[in-house]
This record gives sequence, C-alpha cells and structure tokens, in this order.
Amino acid sequence: MYMYRVLIVDDETSVRSGLRDCVDWAALGLELAGEAEDGEIALPLVAARSIHIVLTDVRMPHMDGIALAEKLRETHPSVKIIMISGFGDIDYLKSALKLDAIDYILKPVRLQELQEVLARVVLLLQEEDEARHNRLAQQMKLNQSIPLLRERYLTTLVVDGIRSHESLEEKFQLLNIDLPVQAARLGVFVIRIDDYAAALAGMPEREKQLLSFALLNISEDIVKAAYCGHTFETKPGEYVGLVHFSADHEEEQLFTTIEECRNQMNRLLKINVTIGVGCTVRDWVSLPEAYRTAAEAAEHRWFLGKNQIITMDSLAAVPGPHQQTVQLDVRSCISVLKAPNWETVERYVSEAFGKGHGAAPVQHGRNLCMYMIIACSELLLELDASAGTVQTSERQLMNRLSGIETVAELKLLLLQHVRLAYDVVADKREHKTRNVVTLIKSYIDEHFAKDLTIAEIAAAVYLTPTYICLLFKQETGLTINDYVIEARLRKAKQLLADPSYKTYDICYAVGYKDPSYFSKLFKKHTGLTPSEFREMPV
Repeated sequence: MYMYRVLIVDDETSVRSGLRDCVDWAALGLELAGEAEDGEIALPLVAARSIHIVLTDVRMPHMDGIALAEKLRETHPSVKIIMISGFGDIDYLKSALKLDAIDYILKPVRLQELQEVLARVVLLLQEEDEARHNRLAQQMKLNQSIPLLRERYLTTLVVDGIRSHESLEEKFQLLNIDLPVQAARLGVFVIRIDDYAAALAGMPEREKQLLSFALLNISEDIVKAAYCGHTFETKPGEYVGLVHFSADHEEEQLFTTIEECRNQMNRLLKINVTIGVGCTVRDWVSLPEAYRTAAEAAEHRWFLGKNQIITMDSLAAVPGPHQQTVQLDVRSCISVLKAPNWETVERYVSEAFGKGHGAAPVQHGRNLCMYMIIACSELLLELDASAGTVQTSERQLMNRLSGIETVAELKLLLLQHVRLAYDVVADKREHKTRNVVTLIKSYIDEHFAKDLTIAEIAAAVYLTPTYICLLFKQETGLTINDYVIEARLRKAKQLLADPSYKTYDICYAVGYKDPSYFSKLFKKHTGLTPSEFREMPV
C-alpha cells in the first residue's frame, strides 16, 4: 500500500506532539514525514521530503500559514493543504479558500473531524494518482502507436490529399513527421516488390513483416541522409517515399538516392524492386497527383522490365529503342481501335500475334497485350467513356497476364477485352454524333430567321466550323446551308397557308431581305412561286 507523506507545521510544541501521537497515521495510509515551527522552516522540507499533505497552523511567527500556502501554490501546486487555527476569523477562512485549501479546522482540534478530513484527502490523492497513471499509460500506448499512426496519416496524405492546412502543423508535431508544413517542393516515389506474390509465397507472416520492416529501414535511412522525408507502406508490396526539396540540386540528386535504395535492397534483402518516380508538386494539396504519376510510372514495369527506376518524364523524353517501340505501338493500337468496323481490329490483333509465320513468342504476346490494354484505357479516357465492365476486365486480364503461358489463350482473352472497349467507343462515337447533329438542327430551327453563319452555329455547339460542316454532311447528306434553306422554306410554306400574310412579310419573317431572291429560291426548291403555291388547293 502506497503511503502519502504528511508535514505538520505549528509554532506550539504541544499541538505538534498531540497531532503526532493521537493520529493513527498508518491506518489512514499516511506517513508522518516531519514537523516544522513555521512556514520558513517548512517550505524547504516540502521539496526535500516529497510531501503530499501539509497540516499547518494559520498564525505563526516569521511566515504564517497563509503565506506558506501562497508559496506552495507557486512551487508545489499539487500539495494538499489543511489549515488549523485557534481563531474563527472569517478573513482567514476566505484566504484559505482562495488558496484551494482542502479544509479549515478550528482549535481545539477534534480527532474525529481531523481523521475524516485526512481520509478525504487520501482518497483525493489516490484518484489523482489513478488519473495520472491512466494518462501515462495512454501516452505510452500513443507513443508505441506513433509509427503506425504516422504511416496511416502519410498514406492518407498521398492518396487523398489534405482537408485543412490548419491541421498539418499539429499532426506533424504529434506524429514526428520530418517535413515542413510550408513545403515549397515535394517529391514522391513508389517502391514495388517485383513478383510480390511469388517472392513471399510460403513465407511465414513473421518473415513477411521482417522483410517489410527491413525494406522500410533501408529506404528511410538512405532518404533521411539526404532529405527531410519519410518512407512508409501503403499496401502489401508497395512502399512510398515522400521527400521535400529545399534546393534545386536536391531534386536533381533524387534519382541517385533512389538508385542506392534499389541496390541496397537487391544486395541486402535479395529482392528486386521497381521504383516509379512522380512529378514534383508545389503544395500539399497537389500531393496525390505526385503519388498518382509515381504509381503510373511503376506500372510501366510490365513492358519496360523489372528492377528498374522509371519516371514518367523519361518515358517521353529518353529516345531509348524499347521505349520508342512502346510509344509507337500504343499509338498504332489506339488508331486501330478507332476503326469503323470490328473486323479491322480483329485482323490487326491476329496479324500482330502471328506476323504470318506461325505463333509469336509468349513474351511478344504479353507485350502486345499490354499495348492494347493501355490503348483501350487511354482511348476511353480521351473520349470520357469509362465503363465498369472494361475496368473489371482490365483488372482480371492484368492479374492473369503473368501466368498465361500460351499465345492462343492470351489472344482469346485479349480479343474479349478489346471487344468490350471497342463496343463502348463505338457506342460513344455514334451517340455523340447523333447528339451533335440534333443540336445543330435544333439551333437552326430556332434561329433561321436571323442572318445565320456557320461560325455562329459552331460556337453554339462548342465545335469548330470545319468539323460541324463535315459531320453534318456525313450524317445527313446535306450541307448546313442546305438545311438552313430547308428550315426557312418549311416555315414559309406554313405562313403561306394564311392569306393575311403578304409575300414580302413572309420573306422577312424567314430570314431573307430580298423578296425577289426569296421568290426565285422558293421556285427553285418547290417548282412554284410563292403566289402559285398559295393558290394550290389544299
């Protein structure tokens, strides 16, 4: 049982001895740790003997109980103070209450009253100790959880971005994140373990965790040697490095740092990793964009090979033969997917696999499959024609790709996937074309009475004049000017049925300024002049 220490302060020897001898201190969970004749003597004893409770007289020479309480509140605020006085002075009572004294007992001290007060103080101290222990326990748990909480928070930052700048500083401080809140330039790279499923197949969970821990330690040590930053696991087999560039040369040296990470993992952990490097961003809000580009770069290991460092910039800028082939093939695939009939696409795939001289190698087939998958995805994005069935098919095909061992099976699965994308593109194209033609007709029908121009019509449907002319002619067989004339004459025929309208009024009403020209045009298209048309029997 823990014993709380008590100090008796009174200038009367008889009072001190009476309190010392009459109270069963141990029974109350207390230990009498000393006595003092006044406040000046008592004050240093409180610190020296770790006193919990001070039982003090109010009126004493040199330093009275009120002055002692004031000093204790400044230096030892947790000490509990019980005032004793032979005077029922209301001013002393008020002073004691202001100083948060636990109680105020009048002399002569009644033993029962004193024991009750002491018991209450002990209970209060026990409650405070319990609360303090709980806080310490929670703080210890929090400290133990900091690495995991930091990892989760950093993952949220790169995947979802920030919701409020105000919370960054507090979060960074709590989670020991070594990054500036006012970041000028941020870089992200994504580390992915090559052949993750195969590399960890049959490995006990403990060994998997040790491998992950070792990979993080290696990358964290290398990164922190050169930058403010962290590395953390976002999902099984994927790790992200987040760094802050404080100068241009740091950004330029990132590739060297990442290369050291890869080489150390190859040498120490005996694993291959592909590392994708994202674009540099200027603020925390744009961080998901950096992560996305890094993840996309890492995805290119499918056709660029494993255990490499890949940047999106390098794919476009470095004229390496392998990368150039990839770009040309993807563009070729996209062009074929835009073909007006499926047979053209199917023939292209078949010829690409066979090349006219037997079955193609499996690796060639896998590369072709990747080109077509990327082409399908890019074309759907270009046309804003995303489809859940195509996305599901893409995931399934990507998951099975490395395990497919024959060209025939790969070709069959690829054609199934490409057909899904082709049908979505064809439907989107047809639907869009119909919509544009309908919008053009509607605009002309509503505005034919004006001096319409092709440029005005094109602006109304947010397309170029050349494009709408070609599209309208292809879909309707008419030029736009033909349709304007058709709309005007259709309205003129309706107005001619009403004899109250003069021919020249009708001419102006349908958008023509010259009645003579209107009559000639009307006869050219109907075989009759406006007057002859009006006289025809209904």
